[in-house]
Amino acid sequence: MSYCVNCGVELQKSEPRCPLCGTEVINPNEIVQEERPIRPYPSHVEHLDKSVDRRYIASFISLLLLIPLFTVMLANILVSKQLTWSYYVLGGELVIFTVLLLPMIARMPKVLYVVIDAAAVGVLLLLIQIIAQGDWGWLLLLALPITGVAALMCWFFTMLASPKCRLPILVRFSFALACVGLFVVAIEFFIGLYRHAIAWPTWSLYVLFPCLVLASSLLILNRRARVKEEIRKRFYY
Repeated sequence: MSYCVNCGVELQKSEPRCPLCGTEVINPNEIVQEERPIRPYPSHVEHLDKSVDRRYIASFISLLLLIPLFTVMLANILVSKQLTWSYYVLGGELVIFTVLLLPMIARMPKVLYVVIDAAAVGVLLLLIQIIAQGDWGWLLLLALPITGVAALMCWFFTMLASPKCRLPILVRFSFALACVGLFVVAIEFFIGLYRHAIAWPTWSLYVLFPCLVLASSLLILNRRARVKEEIRKRFYY
């Protein structure tokens, strides 16, 4: 029986190196065997893929979502003799599936996730319009444009949060704050365009200006190395 000369760990005869510190094992008193001794444990360590469990759970939840959907559709047919208000449930479950469950089931670029989520929300809004049979103006001038701008903002946030983004953390937060302020301005723009056909920002400026001030402050702090290092220590990033 050999022991590591560096850390003193007891070594098996099959060990050419210490498994703890990696020191080469040289024992002149040990008889050299022609055949390599059998290792007391397998050399290959199997790594279980954790995404398999997540995929299974997401698939199971997706099947469970079919139960209330079919129940509501059956009740709608029995009461109204046709499918009407049950389309609301269909659109809502479609949004839940694409936003929460699809990322756990399929692996695809994050941009594609955002596009699919925006399309699901658009389908839900279209179903609401078809069932309500109201004015198409709110859908074309208000709902869909705001959904598109929100999708662009989510895509921008995913780019900022990506590990490939080389921008400092304070710069990322400043861009995110500016993006939130501009998003509120865009919401007021589409509301004014739908109601009055005039798109002058008013109340959204109360959100935009503080966001721009905070964003500028973060950019200034990013240029101060001492303050930046202190923030790094306190927030552990």
